[in-house]
Amino acid sequence: MEQDGFRFRTQLNRELISREHISVFQQEAFRRVSTSEESPAKKKRTRKMPEPYNALDGKRWIQNSISVWSDLRKSTEEVRLKHPAIFPEMLVERLIETFLPLKGETILDPFAGSGSTIVTAEKMGKTGIGMELSEEYAALARQRILDVASQQSEQAASDSDQAEIKSRVMHGSAMSLSEHVAPGSIDLCITSPPYWNVLNQRRSADHKAVRHYGNHEQDLGVVEDYEEFLTELTQVFQQVLEALRPGGYCCVIVMDLRKKSQFFPFHSDLAARLQQIGYIYDDLIIWNRQSEYNNLRPLGFPSVFRVNKVHEFILLMQKPKQ
Repeated sequence: MEQDGFRFRTQLNRELISREHISVFQQEAFRRVSTSEESPAKKKRTRKMPEPYNALDGKRWIQNSISVWSDLRKSTEEVRLKHPAIFPEMLVERLIETFLPLKGETILDPFAGSGSTIVTAEKMGKTGIGMELSEEYAALARQRILDVASQQSEQAASDSDQAEIKSRVMHGSAMSLSEHVAPGSIDLCITSPPYWNVLNQRRSADHKAVRHYGNHEQDLGVVEDYEEFLTELTQVFQQVLEALRPGGYCCVIVMDLRKKSQFFPFHSDLAARLQQIGYIYDDLIIWNRQSEYNNLRPLGFPSVFRVNKVHEFILLMQKPKQ
């Protein structure tokens, strides 16, 4: 039989017979060669998830990452305290939840004032350490800590559960910080340093009264020369740097200043000084306080235009990780 396309010629009758064919295909069984058999060098890689820095979820992370914070308010208690430069516990709480490492514990404020940083740390179950030059405000801060402990005891399940006081405020100058705080023992610093001697003059934005803080010889707020003030303030932050753990943040709340016709960019001047002594200037947050200024006036009107400053800066300074 001779094949010719689909036609076959037979030897017997020599006639052409046209035929159709049905082709049947069978899938041949096969096995997958394992990766190790293909190439001993190739192995499946698993991506290691980075360790979280804090306990924030994604939604809260985004909210805190916005560069302008406008939703912070003082509580009724904080308004009643009438400290000349108090900042709200809401601000401290947000900074702690954002910049305190997940396993962090100890929070420092070398200019404790009435104790907002330390009191908030205590409420959040952390250890706050404060230094305060004014004996009056140091006593006030201690009392606020005791009040927090008392409230926590009342909320305890039984009378036998006593709230342990973890925080403390020491009466003394921030210049002696290294005598009280061990190197590398602080996880986070949140503070608002003296605004030079500006608190001793009438607030320009709304003409509120002079906010006198004290005349102690170690009070940086009574230093007359601006450059000398920056130098002495930098010495305090040098001690803070030594006290911080590697990678720890120091959140510094400051405001630019004006004395009559001269403007002082306090936030940038201080940031530059802190960089010079070894801090990393990681970033900047603006704290919008416009809601607190309810009696704004047209400064300099009509001859000299002046800006009503209703915001403060939060300098995010970081100690190098290595």
